[in-house]
Amino acid sequence: MKRARERAASIAILTTIPMMAQAVAGRAVRDTLFLSANDASRLPEAMLGAAGLSLATAFSISRVMPRWGPRATAVIVSGINGTLFVVEGALVDVAPRAIGALAYMHVGVVGALVSTAFSCVVNERFDPYYAKAVVSRVHTGAALGGVLGGIAALILNEVFELATLFYCLASLSAIVAVGAWNVGGSTQPPRTTDIDTRTGLRTIRADGYLSQVAVTVTLLGGVGVFVSYAMKTEASLRFGDASSLLSFFTAYYTATAVLTFLTQAGVTKPLLEKVGLGRTMALLPLAVGLSAAFGAAWTRLWTATLARCSQEVLSSSVFRSGYELLYLPLPLRKKRATKALIDIACNRIGYVAGSLIVMGIVGMTATLEVATSWILGIAGVMAFVAVWLINRLHDGYVRELARSLRVGTVVPESDEIVDATTLHTLAQSATVLDREELLEGIEAFEKTRDAKETRSRRALAAQLADLLSDDPQRVLNVLLYESLSWRLAPHLIDRLGTDAYAGPAHRALERMCTRITGQLVD
Repeated sequence: MKRARERAASIAILTTIPMMAQAVAGRAVRDTLFLSANDASRLPEAMLGAAGLSLATAFSISRVMPRWGPRATAVIVSGINGTLFVVEGALVDVAPRAIGALAYMHVGVVGALVSTAFSCVVNERFDPYYAKAVVSRVHTGAALGGVLGGIAALILNEVFELATLFYCLASLSAIVAVGAWNVGGSTQPPRTTDIDTRTGLRTIRADGYLSQVAVTVTLLGGVGVFVSYAMKTEASLRFGDASSLLSFFTAYYTATAVLTFLTQAGVTKPLLEKVGLGRTMALLPLAVGLSAAFGAAWTRLWTATLARCSQEVLSSSVFRSGYELLYLPLPLRKKRATKALIDIACNRIGYVAGSLIVMGIVGMTATLEVATSWILGIAGVMAFVAVWLINRLHDGYVRELARSLRVGTVVPESDEIVDATTLHTLAQSATVLDREELLEGIEAFEKTRDAKETRSRRALAAQLADLLSDDPQRVLNVLLYESLSWRLAPHLIDRLGTDAYAGPAHRALERMCTRITGQLVD
């Protein structure tokens, strides 16, 4: 089991490299093709169209993923992604303006779906503790893939035409699909019911913690639109031909990928360990707010690029590494029903709102230069609001983690919560809670030790009731708990005699074998 887990982690890291190489090169080709065939004033319309389409697909994927699972969803979306690249490569010389618009929509919409589906595969494939180590390495691999993708696009641009670049991007989709299939393995939980797929929005509205995550993602999505528009507009005003634009965008995306890789590899982990989850994530809006304010006061290509680069580098490194950890304390069904909605839908709602604001500003101002200055100023204000929201989100994460520890979602035994190994793992997850802070978080929810023991007994009783139930869904759900109590071992052994439950029961016994050696020998 350990060897299979390590093999899956290695495949996840290797798959992330071509996935991010495709994303970086695809964005460079997309931006070049669109801006060389259209005026920069049409850019807000393209942003709005891509955001609206992404919003629609986000709701669709939130219904599909709980039913199919992240593994199948990632493979299918990667196949669609590759097919579209092939179509665009075949038609780019025939209808460059139409293909430019199609590529802008395609890369912005389907590319985001591939990334989200694959992150869900990784998030569900590994138990919460091991996932924390895997997520960090996966993001390092993603940063390396971005570097390689930018360099490859820069070299291929000098040798081949755009059509060939599209075909190269399509080939990477096949690699991503194979990797996602092998990472998923055969240990994913069973499909949820149709009722689960319809509760994502209601769950977000009813859960204060998820609502905070959704608002933060929405706000940062709008900030991303503003700084992206500012940089692309300044670039289109500076460079006139397609070759110069492609060289600029390729160099920019390569540089951001290099900076992302260096930040992820050398800065993210120490920051998470030393300053905590909230402060690490807050670096993104803080840096963007300062650089955008500077760009608003002195609007140039390099100042707009600095704001955009700050947003892209920190979003893909320190912020993303912390953001993925926000979902670890959540129950599996809640995570499946809401993560895609928040990752894509809330982000795209921010894109839609931001695009509408950009369109309004461009329509009201005399020149694109003036519009860019106003847009960067608004981006700075919104970024500073996001800093405040993230500080509140950190407190919500601590409460959610304490609740999960208490009810058994993450760790079932109260003595294990203060175990040195467990505390070390929690520190690696960027909560940076030492023993005293963890105990204070738990004590804030539990007034007396008697109340805590009562809740623990109730959680154990609920697990036992599910395990002895005649409902296969309830039995499988409890067998798949990564933190199932060792006290249920005799009942797990009984379930080995049923074919439908033998595999999950065997894996559950493996996880607790050090606690039940005597029973296993008997």
